[in-house]
Amino acid sequence: MNLSKSLYTKGIQCQKALWLKKYNKEVLSLPDDSALTRFETGNEVGDLACKLFPNGVEVTYTKNFDEMIAQTKKLINDGIKYIYEATFSFNGILVLVDVLEIHEDGEVSIYEVKSSSSVKDIYVHDTSILKFR
Repeated sequence: MNLSKSLYTKGIQCQKALWLKKYNKEVLSLPDDSALTRFETGNEVGDLACKLFPNGVEVTYTKNFDEMIAQTKKLINDGIKYIYEATFSFNGILVLVDVLEIHEDGEVSIYEVKSSSSVKDIYVHDTSILKFR
């Protein structure tokens, strides 16, 4: 994969941060306690969001994204209606969808979950990369 959704949004916010993350990771500082707390809150919000879409199946996270893509394909083929962390790659761009809903007519809806009290501009970019056909 050449680019992920998170790297894309990082690049929108700061091109230098994208370059460093991609080519010189060792100069970046590790997340501090505040960032780790935000990550944990985000995970909790994601877990709560899954309850809004019951009986879904989560794609097991692994650093082998090809495996996650294969899991997603299998779940789609198995007729699972809600897939959490559905994983796709297109033209070298990797995306993980918080919740993928597959309708009976084959159409899909994507839901991105954010732990925020307001809509931020970066969320438009975050979700825009998910639009694929």
